[in-house]
Amino acid sequence: MDDTPMPEPLRRAVHELVSEAVLNCQEVLRYTEPDQAHDWKRMTLIRATDAADTMDMASMLIAAYCQKTGTALDTLASYLQTRQQRSRAAGPQDKDREELAGILSDPVPDQDDQAMSLQFSWGQRHAKRALTPEGDPQKLFTEACLYGLRAKLCDDVDSLDSYLPPQMAVMARRVADVLEEPQPAQA
Repeated sequence: MDDTPMPEPLRRAVHELVSEAVLNCQEVLRYTEPDQAHDWKRMTLIRATDAADTMDMASMLIAAYCQKTGTALDTLASYLQTRQQRSRAAGPQDKDREELAGILSDPVPDQDDQAMSLQFSWGQRHAKRALTPEGDPQKLFTEACLYGLRAKLCDDVDSLDSYLPPQMAVMARRVADVLEEPQPAQA
């Protein structure tokens, strides 16, 4: 096991990419809100794929460093979890449509494949959890942080009440209230 810390320039690059991905994730959440009905399909897909691409860039920078410092290719492949990688270019697959059917409570499609049944079940679980979002405090906190950060950055804290459920709006407002305005770095 290598105990060498991440080189500072790489660390800064990764932090920058993660911050960019978080900003894209904030926009994904924002475009899911009812007042964005006119543009949600286009913008949620664009921002979600932007976030995924940005995190891919971070992964590949780290992987390049690992390769440069002698990490074996099979080890690197296991760290990158290449077996679970999927291409967006192929578009939605049967399993995606199965999960969506479960989320939307559509009729169970004809199936011969046990894996498809599992995807449908996962969709049903997502739908059930969506009915009681207050059940997961970690998720609520994460969303409140993202909404609050976005509202503060856009100087639009008052808008939180117009599109968020009351409990979420209160939490997001608290997050926004404690954030300080970024100050230029001192040289």
